[in-house]
This record gives sequence, structure tokens and C-alpha cells, in this order.
Amino acid sequence: MNTKNRLAKSLEKLLQKKNLDDIRVSEIVADSSLSRKTFYRHFKDKYALASWYFIQIYSKSFDRITEDLSWEEALLRYLDIYQGKSIILQNAYKSRDINGLRNYDIAVTKKTYQKYLKSKGADINDDTMKFAIEIACRGGTDMISQWLVNGMKIDKEQLVQLIKQTLPNDILRYID
Repeated sequence: MNTKNRLAKSLEKLLQKKNLDDIRVSEIVADSSLSRKTFYRHFKDKYALASWYFIQIYSKSFDRITEDLSWEEALLRYLDIYQGKSIILQNAYKSRDINGLRNYDIAVTKKTYQKYLKSKGADINDDTMKFAIEIACRGGTDMISQWLVNGMKIDKEQLVQLIKQTLPNDILRYID
């Protein structure tokens, strides 16, 4: 297992017990049996590690709308992974820090929507489209994190349909 994965495994273990804001880098390195110097060679801080951890999940799920999955398939895969790692991700999303997972999630989702919509012929530089993408990213991220933090009380297939039904029409017309 490479260094980044070892650090991520340690973070994952700690996130099963407490909020990201309450985890110290010293705990991560102690659990991974790596040094602080090694940690900082790879990551700026614990939030950068959490973001790297998240992108590993994201690249296997929603990001795949730009490759080989439909929008619904990709979002369902994303929610499947979230259900399997619910406690870990709940504790990551509860972060109050500006560098927390929510802001990173919005930024990554925005890039994914831009890439996807551009490939479908949308003008992603149009002001209305920019606004629609922003609404989709922020709204989708917040609703998914709320679903997660509140105990996933509705079925994930229903959540996907609700998100899809409420996407701005400027985006919806490009969704397969």
C-alpha cells in the first residue's frame, strides 16, 4: 500500500470515531506508522488528505458521467459508496472548516458538470448556464450531504429522481 493510501486508511479509521475537525495530524501519522514529515510531503493538511480520499470515491462514481456511465447510474454508484462509508463521510461533512469536504465536493462537482455539459455541446461560458451549474452543484451537494448526515431516510433511487427532477432545465436537457 502506498503512502497516500496508508494515510487515507488511518484517516478513515479515525473518521469512524470523530469529526474531521477534531482529528489531529499527529493521530493520523501515529495510526499509519508514518512520520509528520512524510505526511506533509504528501498533503498540506488533514483537509487536503480528506479531499484526496474523497476524490478516490468520486472518480469511481459521479465523475464517470464524463466517461461511461449515465447521469443516474453515476449518481447511484456515488450514493452506494456513500451508504457503505456513511459514518466516515458523515464525520467528514460535519467539518466547519472552510477547507472542509463540502466546499471541495462543490468544486469537483462543478468541474464534472462543466466537462460533461461541454461534451454534450452546451455553452458552459453562458452566464445562465454558469448559474445553472452553480445551482446544480451546490444544491445537489447539500441535499446529498443532508441525506447522509440525517441518516439516509429516503431510498437512494428516490433521492436520485428528486435531484434529477429539480435540476435546472438548462442542464436537464443535456442529461441522458
